[in-house]
Parts: sequence; structure tokens; C-alpha cells
Amino acid sequence: MNDQAEKLRRLTRNLHKKIEHRALESNGNKCRIIAVTSGKGGVGKTNIALAISLILSKAKYRVLLLDADLGLANIDVLLGLIPRYNLTHVLKGECTLKDVIVRGPEGLQIIPGGSGIEELANIEHYILQKILQQIAVLDKKVDYLVIDTAAGITNQVLAITLAAHDILLITTPEPTALTDAYGLIKVLRKHSAAGHINLVINMVKDVQDGQAAAQKLISVSKQFLNINLGLAGYVPFDKAVQEAIRQNQSYVLAYPRSPASLHTWRIASLLGGVEQISTGIQDFIKNVVLFIKGEQPEGGEW
Repeated sequence: MNDQAEKLRRLTRNLHKKIEHRALESNGNKCRIIAVTSGKGGVGKTNIALAISLILSKAKYRVLLLDADLGLANIDVLLGLIPRYNLTHVLKGECTLKDVIVRGPEGLQIIPGGSGIEELANIEHYILQKILQQIAVLDKKVDYLVIDTAAGITNQVLAITLAAHDILLITTPEPTALTDAYGLIKVLRKHSAAGHINLVINMVKDVQDGQAAAQKLISVSKQFLNINLGLAGYVPFDKAVQEAIRQNQSYVLAYPRSPASLHTWRIASLLGGVEQISTGIQDFIKNVVLFIKGEQPEGGEW
């Protein structure tokens, strides 16, 4: 047990150094946009989006986490934050997006949505465009924009996900979750998503459970959609995750040596460095708006 614990600590330190080294070289580069999405709810998407954002922040990246699950947002709830404003106030013209941003642990910047707010759930596309354009001014001030989308295949989800540099598709080994994940992959393939799709298999019983679930999606996607999915990693079912939620914390901070935390660190360490990105928030916003308008991006098609 002591040997295993020491290996865990050593691996975590190595992952931290790897991510932090990239962060020190990234200042002034284009922002990288990561869309964290899922085919259905209840697969732990928001927990993983928050955990990855905190890991990158802890490694000295400048990270902005946008809770884009409009109408059912809960990132602020997970952290026990009580923001003075949310996106509803921006819609009503009562404040700017800059006023909405709250500071979370490790210096993470968060744009909270609004839970149970019908106006946000049914937001008009031109208003979403207005919000995104306000985010665009942060291009050189943020290294990573992590977007926690809603579950499913609404136009809002597709607009954001299709334009992102990286797509983290969260699912579990449950048959219904895998089926809905495949449905989302099919739609993203149809519209030629700009970012590579990387799977995260959450709540796995063991490595074999995760590998079997991943292989199902990878093989059927290759056979029927001619698309090569990436595998970002697995996150085991871990009681530490739920215990951290009860403490209004993320598991990667409350229980940094837990199995779920270690595997999430591995996933974060595999994300490409911002220095590899030639486009930033401005181009991302432009492509989101093009999709909303039903137009094609330059040199490609949805």
C-alpha cells in the first residue's frame, strides 16, 4: 500500500510539472477552446469540466470556465459560490459579462449560468451571439476557455462544440449513455466538427470496463462513420467524487490522491498546449455565429 501511494504521489507530481511547464511557455498565445459535452445528462460531464479547469489553473494557466448549460447551470453550486450576477442579468442589460465573472479556487475564472431560469434555456440565438462576442475580448487574456455545454444535440450545443479546438465527449459504460454518445458523434461527423473528438469514459468499475466501452464507440464510429475517435482516458467510479460534492468542492482539490483525481490529471496532461493553436476566441466566436446563421465557415463545411 505504501509503495502504491508513493507511486501515486510521484505520478501526480510529474503530471503537474508537465502541465506547468507548458503553462510557463504559453503566455501571450492564442486561447485554446475545449468543449466538454455529452450525449445525455447524468454522466458526470460538469464534474469533469470543472476538475480539468482547476487542474489547468493550478498549473498556472489562465483558465476561463463557461457554464453553457443554459437554464440548468450548476458549476457555481458545485463550488458553493453565490455569484452576485449570472447570465440572466447580462440578458436584461443590467450588467456586462465582465461583471458576471467570479473567481473560484486556484484562480479559476468562472462565468456562471442560471439554474432553473427559463429565459436562459430558451435563449434566442442573437442573444447568445451577443454574449459570445463579449467573451471574445478576452482572447489574449485567457489560455484556455473550457465550455461545459448542455447535454444532447441542440443547436446551441452543436454551434459551440463544432467550433471548438478540442471536444471532450463524456460518457459512461451504461448502454443508454453509449447510445446517446454515438448519436452525438454521428451529428458532429455530419457537420464536420473542427476539433478532434476525444472520449472520456467516466464511472468505470475497472480498466477492462472502460476499455470495453471505449472500444465499442471507437469501432462502430470507424466502421459506420469513418471517423477516428481519440481516447483521452478513463475516470473510475470513486466515492471521493460524491463526498467532495457534499463539501462544495471539486474532487481534484478535496481528494487529490484519489483514483478519480489521478486519472483526471492524466486526461488534463494530454490536452494540447496553447502554443499549437493558430486561432483563438475571435475565430471560435465567428464560427459559432456562422453555424447559428446556417452559413459555412471559410474553407470548410459543417
